[in-house]
Amino acid sequence: MKTSEIINNICSYLGIAKADLAARMGIFPSSLYRKLSRDSMTFEELQKCLDVLGVSLELQFKYPDGNTFSSRENHEQLIDRLNILEKKLEAAEKVDEFRKKSLRELRTELNSAVGYAELCGSRGAQLDLYLDKLRIVHGSMNRTISFALGESVNDETDTADPAKIAQLQGKRVLLVEDNELNREILEEVLLDHGLLIDKAKNGNEALSAVNEHEPGYFHFILMDIEMPQMDGYEATLRIRKLPNRIRANTPIVAFTANAVAENRDRAFAVGMDGFLVKPVNTARMLSCLAKLL
Repeated sequence: MKTSEIINNICSYLGIAKADLAARMGIFPSSLYRKLSRDSMTFEELQKCLDVLGVSLELQFKYPDGNTFSSRENHEQLIDRLNILEKKLEAAEKVDEFRKKSLRELRTELNSAVGYAELCGSRGAQLDLYLDKLRIVHGSMNRTISFALGESVNDETDTADPAKIAQLQGKRVLLVEDNELNREILEEVLLDHGLLIDKAKNGNEALSAVNEHEPGYFHFILMDIEMPQMDGYEATLRIRKLPNRIRANTPIVAFTANAVAENRDRAFAVGMDGFLVKPVNTARMLSCLAKLL
């Protein structure tokens, strides 16, 4: 692999723009791009580049003796170190992605287990006690998983004015969610609190539903972010651009299992009015909707 390709990969892994790398190396970005395209970096430039990237990782490197900077052997040693750095980053990234994937899969299984338990037909004192304990464990494990994934905490409050909550009865919600079980669980919760429900499986269906009904038909839209065909971000952007302002201004609340700060920022940037983290806490969801009345 060429030196330029290794440096490009390392910058990508570290999230360092090449213009920023050039600035840290004390050269113009155009000069760095030219040297990378021609694979013509000198020993001194390679050493400086590795130093910058190494400092970014807080790694300590030992360089060849200063009197032998021009030797081909030492030049190749630096390229070898770049190769080692790239491999370490690649391995770390794979381990991190596997860990995150495993945690997300565990969270999905937890959500499904609680969802099925809550939807079961028969109820009794023992089952209610079991469900209460299950919800406590579920909430604790989800907080632990979110912390391990580095996700932000959902800062919506769990309480709202009871009078406001009561005003939600009879209001119509468009529930946009591609997962059938999640739709069933949320539908049950919303119906139990007197709301009327229309459903959509993706952003395309949500956009069609908003257009097909008269302006003001939907009081709220609960919009999942990650969906096939059209995600929640794109659907929100298109709704906000509708020519009818009543349709375009329908309150939209995002909900997602990936509660990283970037998702929250992007949700508000495209015009969403609220942000909820899965599994959606009932009191938190009702509080969020009540604030949008």
